[in-house]
Amino acid sequence: MTLRNTRAAVLDLTHGGTVIARKLTKIAASITGIDVYQTLRSEELEALEQEGIKTSQTPQNVTDFEIIISPIHLDPSYPMLVEAAKNNIPVISHHTAVGEIIRGALKGCTVIEITGTRAKTSTSVLLAEILSRNKKVISHTSRGLEDWSKRHIIKNGLSITPASILRAIDVVEEAGIKLDVFIFEISLGGTGSSDIGVITTIADDYKIANNTKLASEAKRMMILDAKPGSTLVINHDALRYFGACRRDVNIISVSDSVNAAANVYYENISSDGGTIAYFIGGRKGKINLRGTRDYDLLSYKTAFVCASAVALAMDIEPDQIERSMQEFKGAQGRMRKIKLNGRTLIDNSNSGMDIKGAEKALEYAKTEEGRIVMVLGEEAKEVCEGLDPSGARRFIEKHLDEIYSLVLVGERMKPLVSKNLNKIYHAENLFIGIEFALQLTREKDIIISCVKCFR
Repeated sequence: MTLRNTRAAVLDLTHGGTVIARKLTKIAASITGIDVYQTLRSEELEALEQEGIKTSQTPQNVTDFEIIISPIHLDPSYPMLVEAAKNNIPVISHHTAVGEIIRGALKGCTVIEITGTRAKTSTSVLLAEILSRNKKVISHTSRGLEDWSKRHIIKNGLSITPASILRAIDVVEEAGIKLDVFIFEISLGGTGSSDIGVITTIADDYKIANNTKLASEAKRMMILDAKPGSTLVINHDALRYFGACRRDVNIISVSDSVNAAANVYYENISSDGGTIAYFIGGRKGKINLRGTRDYDLLSYKTAFVCASAVALAMDIEPDQIERSMQEFKGAQGRMRKIKLNGRTLIDNSNSGMDIKGAEKALEYAKTEEGRIVMVLGEEAKEVCEGLDPSGARRFIEKHLDEIYSLVLVGERMKPLVSKNLNKIYHAENLFIGIEFALQLTREKDIIISCVKCFR
């Protein structure tokens, strides 16, 4: 069902609904925004009303609408969703709505959407590095909106909800930037408008929508909603899990392990280097990776194979891909190793950081010589999901003897300090945590930064 000239309700103004509602005023007959979580201030609601968008903080009668637009993660027991099902009122996702809004936009530009449980940002950054050697590339990731020809951030603070794609496009158009490729990191699926869609991985799956569905079900929409004739680069394990796939799109399977059943896979991989083999459309060959001291190669193995597959699908020469990878220095906050005041800093603070990532960072740090001080926690105001305090507690119980000191970040981590005052400290945020770690260390020591935050 098209959104044009319809009476539409947009649910959830907190996670991008306001952006979608404002865009729909140009094409829909009427728009009502439902502040499901009642988080918008009265002045924000009033501003929407002045723009012709009716607002409510309580459920409305669904029979007043021809279509309901709801985020894929909303609890299905929300009254308007329940009533929509009873009354056969169509419900589409924020992703689908964004896809219809931007249909026809970005003409002459290759649009790439990247989703997955892990490696979304690192895949986006690595791919941008490869493509920007001979194309004008803009990427929108949790790092920000980035112009790769000038190597600078155009805008910070955009989330990776589907609605942020609309804001990213507006910023680029307002700046008058002409581009060849637009890369979007996007949470929980795709909009159906991309030329190339990527599912990096569905490993470490988790529940959404009040624990009623798996995140992988949402990511599968990248396949179901793909436009005919487009290309999909999908983790081989995800393809096996999802089952039968579409025949009207070009499927390229990738594997971040040794798996000759995939189109692009590793023949071998270790911290010292590896070889990616590919067989795509009758072309076959190999791309060699070298070990590096700039970052943990194994932490990027998914990004390398996914980025290679996309670049090959875009007819980028294998030697250019290989050269870009050899010159790659890692992405900020993604298991990157740098020097800081004579110490080694392993920077793994990012929006997707979790306890498993902290454990990997600790193992990586053990390859260095020196005492280890770890900065672990969350900047809760920046990342809604945060870092599970119970997981942090288990990490401490298991690994505290392996480190010299631990600096916990975030209000919810404070209760974990009291039992080990001589070894565990607390800081309000990442910056203060790093400063604290510098005081606790001396030259040649190692600082591990594992704070869940946007950067």
